[in-house]
Amino acid sequence: MLANRLTARIDPLLDELQDRLDGLEDTVVANVRRELRSELARLRRRTILLRRYIGPQREALRALATLDVEWLTDRQRDRINEIADRVTRYVEDLDVIRDRASILQDELTSLLTERMDRTMYVLSIVAVIFLPLTLVSGMLGMNVGGIPGEKNPWAFTILSVAFVLIVALEVWLVRKLKWWV
Repeated sequence: MLANRLTARIDPLLDELQDRLDGLEDTVVANVRRELRSELARLRRRTILLRRYIGPQREALRALATLDVEWLTDRQRDRINEIADRVTRYVEDLDVIRDRASILQDELTSLLTERMDRTMYVLSIVAVIFLPLTLVSGMLGMNVGGIPGEKNPWAFTILSVAFVLIVALEVWLVRKLKWWV
């Protein structure tokens, strides 16, 4: 009776863990958030903790069922074996939950990494386009005599048109080299 009551409390916990994992899977598929990693880690820790306590119970129940003592009837042994089978199923369910959580964590990490890679790619393309312009404008912004176009009133307009042409040429080159997605 004691073993039955101990194992009966595990079933709702497993159902709760599976429901939370299902919810996390749906959330990861629908919307990747960084907070999911900590929630998933808490779920994995709880699963591992439960597994650590339930595993020895299974072994103890199996050992109890095989004891050759006169105070255990055959009916009680059968009942203990049933409870041990239920605990075995709980351990297997916990292993499945742990594996699913691990897979989900890997997928979440992959999705976050992919998002970060995409962002870095866009930033790299922007840097490729604007870095030469920054170099030229920085050199022309120095306060030294003899800068080309210093006396020409059209110099700023010519330089602006040259910058637009350089940007257009760089965008064309990036697309031709298929660096742009």
